[in-house]
Amino acid sequence: MTEQDLRRRSFLATAAAATGSALAGCSSIFGDGDDDDDGSQPDDAPTTRADNVEKYPRIQVGTVDDLSAGDVQTFDYPLDGKSNFLTRIDGQAWGGVGEEESIVAYSSLCTHMGCGVSEQVKPDQEMAGPCPCHYTTFDLSKGGLVVSGAATTDLPQIRLEVEDGEIYATGIDGLVYGQRHNLQDGDLISAEE
Repeated sequence: MTEQDLRRRSFLATAAAATGSALAGCSSIFGDGDDDDDGSQPDDAPTTRADNVEKYPRIQVGTVDDLSAGDVQTFDYPLDGKSNFLTRIDGQAWGGVGEEESIVAYSSLCTHMGCGVSEQVKPDQEMAGPCPCHYTTFDLSKGGLVVSGAATTDLPQIRLEVEDGEIYATGIDGLVYGQRHNLQDGDLISAEE
């Protein structure tokens, strides 16, 4: 037997061993076909992780009757100390609630550097801004769309529902400035019972 034949045999033996190990690993992932499997999923399975995801609390943030056109109210959501604003603009808004779909809520923090924009809300112009730090302006009728300025990300919009004249926050579309996850790194607001 030549040296080349010996190397070829050594290579094939190593490849066969690696293939066997790989197949053994696959059977542990996908099951070995035994009928006695209890159907439970590992803790890191996607469906198990989805069941464990924290959910946004549902909290009352205002009432339709108390929010007149042009009013701006602030509230914390979904964490204590994470300020947002609630307002009724003059026209219809994407994601707006109420009879005229004109009630909206957004994070108070500009997406550029986190400066507060709740003092610069102009419901009659359907705008928030310009931000006092770098002059970004957001369109409140179009999901917090950046109109001008340094920000490159839209203002996170708070999802709202109206039930019996009460306005509830139910979630956030977008990532709040300074957060890596909207529900972490703070105390969650107590959910409605």
